[in-house]
Amino acid sequence: MRNLLLALGVFGAALGLTACGGGDSPGVSKGSDLVNGREQFVEECASCHSLAAAGPGGNIGPDLDAAFRGSREQGFEESTFEQVVRSQIAYPGIDSAMPADLVTGKDADDVAYFVAVCAAAVDEDPRCAPPPPGGDGGEATDGVAIFTANCASCHTLAAAGSTGTIGPNLDESMPSLELAIDRITNGQGAMPAFGGQLSEEQIQAVAEYVVENAGA
Repeated sequence: MRNLLLALGVFGAALGLTACGGGDSPGVSKGSDLVNGREQFVEECASCHSLAAAGPGGNIGPDLDAAFRGSREQGFEESTFEQVVRSQIAYPGIDSAMPADLVTGKDADDVAYFVAVCAAAVDEDPRCAPPPPGGDGGEATDGVAIFTANCASCHTLAAAGSTGTIGPNLDESMPSLELAIDRITNGQGAMPAFGGQLSEEQIQAVAEYVVENAGA
């Protein structure tokens, strides 16, 4: 979803700027699942994008609340936002670090719907209330599951079957347990801090999983 502000203008023109009147575009917001959209966003997108309705997020890609705030204030319809996001998921552009079709099919539709409804609307729509600290994973301390949900989209780790290229290749860097805990907790550079999203037990579990499996 890189260059989303530009994309919003381009797609808005292509769609005839459906804001301020006119019905929803065909298929938009019909049968879409906001709950699944949030879950898919948290699993696949939140490590790179910030969206208040999804809880803590990353800063590798655009802050989606900021990206859509101006257009929402101008009265653009959510159907326009939804089509922009759905198109960016499928065709992120050659300059984007985001892989095409990170989510597909109904999951991609639901993510687009979730972003369209909740971007810059967390204080206006009760459906967009952010999840409580700790995330949907509760107190689960399965390092594999935590890594898959929060880290795999950015990092390569053969043991997890992940091939992300945004962050360091963990099989090559082979961090120490102390370093892994620090980076997961506090973040660094483009990597977000997960200290407010994961419990200490969860951070310990995923750090141990990485250290035990990196380079294996």
